[in-house]
Amino acid sequence: MIRRFALLFSLVFGLSSFLFFAGCDGLGGSNSGGSGDDGGVTRREKDVSGKLAVALGGSGPGLDEIVLDGTFTTISFENNDPDLFDLEVDGRTARVVPLQSGIGYVTPVLNGHETEPVEITIPPQRLIQILLGEARGQLDREATTETGDDGDEVTPGSVSVTGDAVAAVIRNRIDLINDEGSPSLFLADAGDYGSDPPLSYYDAVIEASNGSIYQFSPVEPGDPSHAVYLAAEAREDVDSGLLIAYDQAALTAASIFNGDTEDPTGGAFAFYSPTEEQNERIQEA
Repeated sequence: MIRRFALLFSLVFGLSSFLFFAGCDGLGGSNSGGSGDDGGVTRREKDVSGKLAVALGGSGPGLDEIVLDGTFTTISFENNDPDLFDLEVDGRTARVVPLQSGIGYVTPVLNGHETEPVEITIPPQRLIQILLGEARGQLDREATTETGDDGDEVTPGSVSVTGDAVAAVIRNRIDLINDEGSPSLFLADAGDYGSDPPLSYYDAVIEASNGSIYQFSPVEPGDPSHAVYLAAEAREDVDSGLLIAYDQAALTAASIFNGDTEDPTGGAFAFYSPTEEQNERIQEA
């Protein structure tokens, strides 16, 4: 079913400030893995050497681990940001256990010599949740996967083009609010917005409401996607059929949060999924 995503702000910001998603939906889809184009679905990967994206709510298999290859006499890992995460070290592998959102570093020490630090990004969990609520079908279909011990697993460099666009809209709102000094532009509570930046920026913008109108529909208690949005606070509570989408959402959220993903929307502040009839007219055009 094609569903409406979020409020449009065309009257305020003009046509260049919102993004159309033709045929987007929040329903789960099937993922065949692989890369490139498959049935009209674009799958992309990017180089994530020296980077790791870890979710507060839990990460997919291997996505929270630093694994060192090569022949070394001694191996150790230095936690440069113990306020953000703990490390569970087992030989050549260090598992990152997140404590709070932020960006930190782990320095591998090989044969007594420090190497280049690994950047650890722990994005706001609310950003992962809203991505799953708004675009889980696209996240699932666009994710690049490989076969692991427990079936298909999202690759560390997997990219969702739709997820990037949805998350960029949220970041664009934050940028405009900071430029104008006005959270009320998108109904965000000023106190909540500035309570713990930059994490609070995302939380306040995503959950913004005037009591009756919600900026992002999955946040609304009566919305069909609300239960999915809430469950995504912890990976263990996510339906098994949505785990690929969740893991992709975590990677997408991290790249938006740390600035690795440039805005693919041209500065959009909102997005809209056409009705079936509108989508047919778009396709005909």
